[in-house]
Amino acid sequence: MLPLLVILFIVSYGILTMLVFEQGQTIESQRSLIREMLKDSTQLAALKGKLARDDSKRLHDKASAQADHKDADSGNPGAGAKGSDKETKRPGRSAHSLKEAPGKEAPGKEAPGKPSADVEDVRRSTRAI
Repeated sequence: MLPLLVILFIVSYGILTMLVFEQGQTIESQRSLIREMLKDSTQLAALKGKLARDDSKRLHDKASAQADHKDADSGNPGAGAKGSDKETKRPGRSAHSLKEAPGKEAPGKEAPGKPSADVEDVRRSTRAI
């Protein structure tokens, strides 16, 4: 009976060793995937920041161009009165009026809710791996 128990012990020890080795490989592959996701997230954040800077620069340039255009129209008295009337009565919205405050919504429009999966837990540190 003792030789059978020894063989069972050796087989179970071998299976346990394989399990530990496989778990180590799984943990390493997950660690590398997390690092790749962190790298992608950093690149995405940098791209979003660049786009935001480009948009604000474009809006600033557009606003300064409109201000220069208004100054040029005010130099001509006949055109200045007509030009300012047209600009005040012009239909449409400016870029700032399209971006409404988070708490305020336009009538008839419902803002979609933020999925719970997108909520970020600020207590966790995603930088330390």
